[in-house]
Amino acid sequence: MNAGTLFPGLYLPFHEEMRSRFPADNTALSELMALDFAIDELGLYLTTHPDDSEVLNLYWSYIKLGREGREKYEEMYGPLLQTDLTPGSFKWLDNPWPWDLEGNQ
Repeated sequence: MNAGTLFPGLYLPFHEEMRSRFPADNTALSELMALDFAIDELGLYLTTHPDDSEVLNLYWSYIKLGREGREKYEEMYGPLLQTDLTPGSFKWLDNPWPWDLEGNQ
């Protein structure tokens, strides 16, 4: 999964170089992104293999992990999407904005 693909045969050596040059600052977000990638890939597979119950169970377990991971992430870092914060309104963030606090911390 760290290679950016569910299929190890598609792993290319330059991926390691990219990881060393551009390490993920927020591994929690990287893990959620990888999980979303896996969910998308499994969903595509299930489109052509709808009777594969093992993959279907894995798909739903990843969806559950994704929901739990998002809840934990949002508790620690805040919302991932604007729509997570604005149900019934159009309010995104009250002042001060995060960059306004840099000198005051």
